[in-house]
Amino acid sequence: MNRNDNPPPHGQIGYLQLPAVDVARSAAFYESVFGWSADLTHGSFEAPGMIGQWTIDRPPATTGGPVVWICADDLFPTLNRVVAGGGTVRERPHLDNGERWLAEIDDPAGNRVGIVVPVRPAQPQPMIAVRDVEASSRWYQRLLGLQSGHGGPEYERLLADGVLVLQLHHRDVGHHHGRIGDPDREVGNGVLLWFGDVADFDDAVRRAEQLAAPIVRPPHRNPPEGEGNGPGHREVWIKDPDGYTVVIASPDGEAYEP
Repeated sequence: MNRNDNPPPHGQIGYLQLPAVDVARSAAFYESVFGWSADLTHGSFEAPGMIGQWTIDRPPATTGGPVVWICADDLFPTLNRVVAGGGTVRERPHLDNGERWLAEIDDPAGNRVGIVVPVRPAQPQPMIAVRDVEASSRWYQRLLGLQSGHGGPEYERLLADGVLVLQLHHRDVGHHHGRIGDPDREVGNGVLLWFGDVADFDDAVRRAEQLAAPIVRPPHRNPPEGEGNGPGHREVWIKDPDGYTVVIASPDGEAYEP
């Protein structure tokens, strides 16, 4: 926001001063948790729709005064970043009117801050039992470009752009729920691990070949050529290292027939 910008409408909050004990520490906290950009030369920051400054001239607001509520995209990762950045989670998040999650935290200076996270619809987050969690994690990361969100020999969370798409669990480790699956039975009978909207479909097929993944159904169009356009994508069906059937599908309409 500068003198050449259109001025904010009457009544809009346009500038925020945040008390700090250590400006650099507070700047690092708000950068890591909320993605604000900081200018340590002036102790200033820029947030979506807001500019402001950290100040050591005012005491932190620990219990009294207004509470700033900051929007976030996700709950668990944000709270983890709060703790990692030197903040404190003050209470268990609670659901507000079925529309949003609310949680109060203290930043590193002791300011009480609220976090608002919108409620999301239910999302599929399949979990499969595997013999070697770390090997399967590498396989799926290489095949689909997923990222590890947990790591370790017993359990893994695989993410696509920060969104959980697949969980891997060692089949012989019980944790709180007991062992997953029966090792004496065929895995995934009647279940397909379906990964749709894969834009680099041809590259994914080549990566499957490099991984020597057994082919269940070679690359093909769905529906077959000349049989219409719904869904009008391509698929390849392969087996993963444990024998689960994995389907890779290009975006719907990618194989549209004019």
